[in-house]
Amino acid sequence: MTTPARRQYLRIKSQYPDAILMYQVGDFYETFDEDARIAARELQIVLTSRKDGEDGRVPLAGVPLHALENYVGKLVQRGYKVAICDQVGEVGKGIVERAVTRILTAGTLSEPNLLPTRQNNYLVAIAPARAQTGLAAIDVSTGEFIVTWFAPAELPAALEAELQRLAPSECLVVEGSQSNSYQLPAATMTVTPCPSYFFDQEASHTRLCRLFGVQSLDAYGCAQAPQAIAAAGAIIAYLEKMNVALLSLLTGLRSYRTTNYMVLDAHTQRNLDLLQGSRSGTTQGSLLSVLDRTITPMGARQLRRTLTQPLLDLSQLEERFESVEELYESPALRSRFAICLQSLGDMERIVGRVRQGSAVPNEVVALRDYLTIIPRLRELLLGCDAQLLTKLAHELDQCPQVVELIGKSLARAHTADEQDDGERLIRAGFHAELDELIASIGESRRWIASLEAIERERTGIKSLKVGFNKVFGYYIEVRNTHLQSVPADYMRKQTLVNGERFITPELKEHEARILSATERIEEMERSIYADVLRQVSVYYPQLMTTAAAVARVDVLLCLAEVAVHQGYVRPRLEQSLDLEILGGRHPVVEYTLDGDVFIPNDTQLQGEQEEQGERIVLLTGPNMAGKSTYLRQVALITLLAQIGSFVPARRVRLGLVDRIFTRVGAEDDIASGKSTFMVEMEETATIIHHATRHSLIILDEIGRGTSTYDGLAIARAVVEHLHNVTEARTLFATHYHELASMATELPHLKVYTMQISDDKQGEIVFLHRVAPGCIGRSYGVHVAKLAGMPPGIVRRAEEVLQYLESGKDHAGTQLVFAQNGHTEEALQYALTPSNDEGKMVADGNSQYKAGENGQHNLEAAYNAPYSAQVVATSKSRYAWQSEEARFVAHALEQSNGRESDLDSIDLCAITPLDALNLLFVIQKNRNKN
Repeated sequence: MTTPARRQYLRIKSQYPDAILMYQVGDFYETFDEDARIAARELQIVLTSRKDGEDGRVPLAGVPLHALENYVGKLVQRGYKVAICDQVGEVGKGIVERAVTRILTAGTLSEPNLLPTRQNNYLVAIAPARAQTGLAAIDVSTGEFIVTWFAPAELPAALEAELQRLAPSECLVVEGSQSNSYQLPAATMTVTPCPSYFFDQEASHTRLCRLFGVQSLDAYGCAQAPQAIAAAGAIIAYLEKMNVALLSLLTGLRSYRTTNYMVLDAHTQRNLDLLQGSRSGTTQGSLLSVLDRTITPMGARQLRRTLTQPLLDLSQLEERFESVEELYESPALRSRFAICLQSLGDMERIVGRVRQGSAVPNEVVALRDYLTIIPRLRELLLGCDAQLLTKLAHELDQCPQVVELIGKSLARAHTADEQDDGERLIRAGFHAELDELIASIGESRRWIASLEAIERERTGIKSLKVGFNKVFGYYIEVRNTHLQSVPADYMRKQTLVNGERFITPELKEHEARILSATERIEEMERSIYADVLRQVSVYYPQLMTTAAAVARVDVLLCLAEVAVHQGYVRPRLEQSLDLEILGGRHPVVEYTLDGDVFIPNDTQLQGEQEEQGERIVLLTGPNMAGKSTYLRQVALITLLAQIGSFVPARRVRLGLVDRIFTRVGAEDDIASGKSTFMVEMEETATIIHHATRHSLIILDEIGRGTSTYDGLAIARAVVEHLHNVTEARTLFATHYHELASMATELPHLKVYTMQISDDKQGEIVFLHRVAPGCIGRSYGVHVAKLAGMPPGIVRRAEEVLQYLESGKDHAGTQLVFAQNGHTEEALQYALTPSNDEGKMVADGNSQYKAGENGQHNLEAAYNAPYSAQVVATSKSRYAWQSEEARFVAHALEQSNGRESDLDSIDLCAITPLDALNLLFVIQKNRNKN
């Protein structure tokens, strides 16, 4: 028969079948059945079992109550949903009442130890429809709640770009829907299917209006975006199910359009390493790692948002430039701001936990300390000339009522009250009834404190001790050697190895008085503390506005510090199509050079219709010469300018850019069945379809994933389209040096190259300088040598390259062997070297003779009754590749050679084609015999 405790567990578990149920049993949280197996595997804890009625032995794995948060965090980070089932009833006879108090998922975490400190933790919802797709996002740790929407023409690029920018930890989608119109970054987030009614438009509208206490959503800017409302409503429904307390954080909804900012698609964000280095997978090697000199956690999160949302409004940008410049020019002012910010912690998340009622006393006291810094920060801002800085000053609110309330009500952690020698949560004098209770036990505590000295004197036992523990309460401890001296009024309470513990009637009376009062004190303090949190949360909007303003000040100070330490200059922005960078530097590469000098380069693009204006730069040059670095450098300088940052250059004049497109690098998409070339073409097509005259396009190696002629043709067609139709500012790097001839046909295209030099030993030196002109070689063999390619391969590659570049490789064919295997004549035809005129030096009896002008007799080849068929007229690749192999083959053919001559050849050093040639000669000799 199933035990009552087991039935209680199964009943609760049946309500949360998709979650791991953490079931409180005393001082442990236990998991059972399949949950236990998962927990043991993922958390590396012991899997055991226990007998449980008819169910036999039930799998069991548990974690201590005090360590629950850490273990739950690991499960959530691995994509599991965890339901916390707490004991909510009185512990006594019978089954303790239990209930699920919260459900934790990747997107609903608010516990500080489980969250990344310097970035947001977003939960998003996607609501697709034919006419519109909505996207909503919330960070429950800060209360940020935002929505946007996309027209069909913007998909999938705009949605994927926004998901890349937000980097959500969890995404809600309609259950059973399989949309092929966009891709989710499932590797970095949990995808959670939800019932379709979560996304119902009318129900979502009702949920939002009820939550905000309004009749209409017009004030939130999304009334005409039904799918945005549906996505936001789905998040509300999900939070109601997971943790309804989180809804208290949501006091408003902000609508925005991605088109109000510079568009950075997902590929561009990755290619430019904005938030994450492509090699490290962390912030190391990213633009963020160069810029992030923020001091506060909320400042760091604001910097990430600023970096991925460059502005298009010239007036807003000028405000930022003025603020950064004022801070840039005054070291003393920067120092004073830094001192203020260093005294501030994560106000944003602390205020959020206060609103939820989950903040611990230390955090609330810390919030009071932070608020006392705000007047000084406000004073500094009001003393500035920059308009934006003075605006931010007016957004700061010290909330004196909050400072006063916390100061009067809460004692500092780990401080003892003089009256009771114990730690107090609530300050003396704040609550009269509580003070009376604490005073009532003061006499008993003082009596117990003096008891040890009194009893030592009365009994003569100098080693006698008076102590307390949570299990046995107060006691008098006597060692075994002095038990004969114990008075008759001592009552035995506990036996130890080395002694006994006793209690007296008078001690028992005082203990009862203290424990009863202590229980009432703890209950009263919890109630008072919860009331303090409720009173503080009344100022939630003002506190969050203050935290947001502090974050923006932190970002402006950060940009000024970077400009000072990295030697950046203020760019000049304008409403034009020009781009002029003098002495530009790559911010990330320069930052990582560790003392080495970065070689600066100029860039000039003129998008206006001038006769000789350069709109497209066609960049040629060797591998490893710095083409990709130069391309990315221009894009990053542009982006930095449009977030309001100073830039790494000597001078910059920039016409505002609406989008930055990058087609850089090579990667396939195996999961979607797409080759590297297919991915490259899709990305290029996206650029062609969405770029405007105001865009900046970075193209690196278009057409390299297919045959030479196909790639060259595609590259040329793309350049022509960008020049004649799109008219966008473009940098196009290529190894197709044949494209350089386009400069004579396209007036707004100019060819540049990365300069090189030969040193005294004949080695190539990359100068990393951009200059007009074209270098007709890529120096790939030299780069292979630098990469550590074995010397034999390098030497062989140089031989082959010299041979190919000489243009003397003979006319030849690729062969498909005939069914009956008679291939000797055809092989000889293919393998025989040609003379200088390209005619085959072949046996006069061969069926395959060169024609009068050196061409193969293709008709004879195709009509041959046996042997091989000619399938192409490309030049033969079957000529001898080394003189050593040719010499041995000649000896074998002259009858004076022996097969033992092969012993003199290093077979590992010759090419497979030479080995095939030798095999043919040996076979021919044997057939003659």
